[in-house]
Amino acid sequence: MHQVRYFLAVAEHLNFTRAAEHLHVAQPSLTRAIQKLEDELGGPLFHRERAHTHLTELGRLMRPHLQATLGAAETAKRQAHSFRKGEMGQLTVGACSSIAAETGAPLLARVAAEIGGLALQVEIGHAPVVEEKLIAGDVDAALLAPVAGKPDSRHDRFDLHTLSEDLFCVTFAPGHRFEAASELVLEDLDSEPLIVRVGCRHEEAIATAMEARGINRIARHSCGDERWLAGLVREGLGCILWPEGVARTRSLPFRRLADLPLRHRVVLTTMAGRRHSPALAALVRQGARASLPRPRSSPDMA
Repeated sequence: MHQVRYFLAVAEHLNFTRAAEHLHVAQPSLTRAIQKLEDELGGPLFHRERAHTHLTELGRLMRPHLQATLGAAETAKRQAHSFRKGEMGQLTVGACSSIAAETGAPLLARVAAEIGGLALQVEIGHAPVVEEKLIAGDVDAALLAPVAGKPDSRHDRFDLHTLSEDLFCVTFAPGHRFEAASELVLEDLDSEPLIVRVGCRHEEAIATAMEARGINRIARHSCGDERWLAGLVREGLGCILWPEGVARTRSLPFRRLADLPLRHRVVLTTMAGRRHSPALAALVRQGARASLPRPRSSPDMA
């Protein structure tokens, strides 16, 4: 890269002696570097005259490209230095589509506050897809919602930090008859229109529990986007079984199910044994802080 720097100095001063003085190098060293660059590019870059040195056509053609090359190299060097000091970095986080943004966004905001130059990318998908991306190294970490009692051999390769844990509840539109109850049981959902959360692994456990009790489960509508789900519920298209925290965030009334203590656990997931970049280390550190026990929430509507 010093050859490029020497060329640009001569192109600026149009004098080999002054360029060497500016660079604090011996003029013969500068001349040899320019000659080597000319050999690599296949032609002279300067017309050397006794009283005047000027760029050749090739030199004029190469100058903007070499300026860009030097600029890019210096930028890369600065960024590498900042990366080593933990002042900047890139972080790609996968998130299961059934996890509300309000659960993960505060964590990522704390990481961004710690690393001022952080470039963050969040990729949303169904849990199996997100897990495969984590294993392949396409994402640095993932926000997942594993189902209790359903072990997965892949999880042995993961390091998990629990970020939140909520009971599932029945969420419904304002003015629904369920508002009159202090809590519900599964039988209350018999023939009640339900909205299915696409991509939620707990839906299978809910359906199995209702089927085992002989409850008529009407799952007419489905959606994978939390905002749309909230809108459908709010408009009275059906009830939904949701984590309490999500119901509160969406300002929708809800009641707990007394006979289905199903928990929604959100975990920050990384690959066990994989080296952490400074940005990923900051994410894990903030995730560990978020894992501290928190007070249990009230069963009443927020």
